[in-house]
Formats: sequence, structure tokens, C-alpha cells
Amino acid sequence: MHGRRAQLLVEVVDRYIRTRQPVSSRELVREYRHRFSPATIRNELLALEGEGYLYKPYPSAGRVPTARGFRFFAEWLLDVAELGQESSSVPAERQEVEPGLLPDLFRRTATVLAAMTRELGLVVPPPRHEVRLATLIVRRVGPGTVLVVTLSKLGAVESRFVSLDLDLAPEELGEAEAFLCRWLREHTLADSPLPEGPFPDGWHSRAALGALQILRKLAEGEPERRLYVEGWPHLLSELAVRSPEWALARGQALLRLLEEEQAFAALVHQLRQGREEGIAVHVGDGSVPELEDLSLVTAPYLAGSGVVGVVGPLWMDYARAFSAARYVAGRLGALLAAGAEKGDR
Repeated sequence: MHGRRAQLLVEVVDRYIRTRQPVSSRELVREYRHRFSPATIRNELLALEGEGYLYKPYPSAGRVPTARGFRFFAEWLLDVAELGQESSSVPAERQEVEPGLLPDLFRRTATVLAAMTRELGLVVPPPRHEVRLATLIVRRVGPGTVLVVTLSKLGAVESRFVSLDLDLAPEELGEAEAFLCRWLREHTLADSPLPEGPFPDGWHSRAALGALQILRKLAEGEPERRLYVEGWPHLLSELAVRSPEWALARGQALLRLLEEEQAFAALVHQLRQGREEGIAVHVGDGSVPELEDLSLVTAPYLAGSGVVGVVGPLWMDYARAFSAARYVAGRLGALLAAGAEKGDR
């Protein structure tokens, strides 16, 4: 859609977002100083209503955008924002993430997003198995049992006990640790030689076999946190504009969706297909029932391995959400990249 009709639809949605009230043709003339006559505007609004972009809550009311109307506005605004964007690069932060404080950083980032947008802020961290390790320490704690402590290049510290099929002597354990450090310097757990069957060349000594078992155990891993969400009071307050009961029902449905962290993280990446390098917006279209009456704005960081996002009602302030998501993603990515560069040195 182009031209006058598109312009009027954008103005109706913009006005509704600011007032939360049905928009009349007379109001458009007054607010946007149109050269079009009220009759011409009424005809265009009637056409937009027939095409499913607007509706009247009751016969004598002005028009309210439908999900299709909000979607058109969000995509139009996204195109405008990208045309006006000079550079999305953000200078690397001098501050570094303290080891072990990465979860707190993600939580604070979600809180900042929620505060900036007055909506629900979320952070999807990079998958653990795709992040390279900066340090790995292996210590014997008993016959056939070792403690493995890892520090990722992003600053995440993890420790776990690993049971081995063989009991390595101290010198063999030191060799296994050195073997692991050499391997993980150039690989992640996602691309390590882990399939069952013949061992790769160079993995035949007792120390190497112990290292391979440790790699396999690390790759299996423990359930990892895949989602950080903050700002529920903001979202529920916005949804309550329609009715408290409706807000509670939509909030409960969304909470059920977010409780499945792994599935929701995969859904976010799926919805971003084709928009891997920039802002993406999903305006409720029924493909995800829990998001049918909501909008999701996302932005990538660390080359798309992680995502920040904002969830709000269909009438959310898209310009503010786009700006906040882009800014926060850039800052978070720069901060984590600075930590990763330190790990390379």
C-alpha cells in the first residue's frame, strides 16, 4: 500500500498509540493539517476498514487499528528507521564483565529495556555450547571422578563433577587438562569431535581418552538458563487499558509461553529468520496464539547468537521500542565483545 491511503493509516495508528482512543476523520484533519477534505479522509478510512486495517468499536465511534493495521505501521516505521540509521556500531565498553556475573548482566539488561520502553524486557543469551572457553581447570576429587571448572570468554563460570571410565594419575590428568585447553582454544563444544565410534587421530592415550570423555560430558551439559525477563508490572498496566480481566488472561498465556525457556528462545530465533542483522518486529498474527494480541520487537547482539527484545500490546510505542532495542543490543554486544577480546589475549 502506498500514497494517501498508507499515509492516513499511519496517522490513525500513530494517533491511537498516543491517545488510546478511536480516531475520527475530523481529528486527523486537525492534528495533521491535511490538505485532504474530511469527506476524502472518511472515504479512505472506510476503504481501510473494508480491507481489514481498521474497525469501529461502535457505529458512531472513530476508527481503531486492527492487528493488521498495527503490523503495517510497525513495518513502515521499521523501514523508516533503517533508512535513517547511519551506523549500528557501538564503541567497545571499557568496563568488563566480572567472571561469574554474566547472569546478573543479562538480568540488568532486561530491566533496563523494561524501564526504557515501559514494556516487558527480555534477553536471550548466546547458547552455551557456541561460546568459546577462555580457561578450563580439571582437578581429581576421587577415583574416576574429577571437578571441571570452566570460564567462557564472555565471563560465565561453571563447575561440575564428571565421572570417568578410567582413573587418571595426576600427571595424566595434567596432560588431559592441557589437551583440553589446546583443543578448546580453537573450537567450541558444538564442533568438538564428540560422535560415538572410532576416536579421532591423536586421541588414543589414556589422558586423551579422559579428555574426550570430559568433552562429551561438558557437551551434554546441565540445563542452561535461556531467558531473562523483567517488567511484568509495565506490561500488565498497559494491557489493563482494555480491561483488567483481559490483561490477566493475556499475561497468564504469555507467562506459560515464557516458562518453556528453550522453546521460546528457539521461537525468537525462528521469528527473526530473514532479519538476522537488524531489528525484527512480530505483530500478533495468530501463528503464535500466546502472542496473538501482543507485539514482539527484537534486536541481535554478538552476530545474532544472542537477542534482546521487548514485548508489549499491539498499541505499544514502536519507535521507542525500536530505538531502545537497537541501543541496548549494541551496548550489550560491545560489552561482551570486549570481554571476549580480553580472553583472546
